[in-house]
Amino acid sequence: MKANAKILAALILCLCMGLGLLAGCSGGSEQGASGKSGGVLGTLDMPGIERHFAANKGKVTLVMFWATWCPACKTEIPVLEQLRAKYPADKLDIMAISVDDTEQVMAEYLKSRPTTVDVYLSKAEVGSEFGVKSIPALYLLDKDGQVAFNSAGVYPFEMLDNVIGQLVGD
Repeated sequence: MKANAKILAALILCLCMGLGLLAGCSGGSEQGASGKSGGVLGTLDMPGIERHFAANKGKVTLVMFWATWCPACKTEIPVLEQLRAKYPADKLDIMAISVDDTEQVMAEYLKSRPTTVDVYLSKAEVGSEFGVKSIPALYLLDKDGQVAFNSAGVYPFEMLDNVIGQLVGD
């Protein structure tokens, strides 16, 4: 119970500190550069997401919904990369799920801006199943697959690192 209280306190602190950072994107049509990227791992529907979560049970999982045309999302990708560099894949699973219209748009963007995080394209129902209303939208699941945090907006590395560190057990 003490761990849950610490996590809750850290989340409240994160929310209080991050209120000024919560400007997300709710629409747009800008698209990325031309070319293809090897960083795109495919398209996920809800059964695919559920299989992914089941396969990663026992790990903390961070999911970010984003799009190539969203300026706020572009600032959050480097934060995910910092988290990936700090936490090994056997402790933290990171999924960047694009809500772009096509895999080609996402792949074109990633050619000009490669990333170290796993990137997927979302089928239309995935965002609505998660309740995504604006992007970037972050979901953090604990080792048991329970939602520990969900919020739209941009969060600095330090804030997410604090919460993830507690969930991972560092």
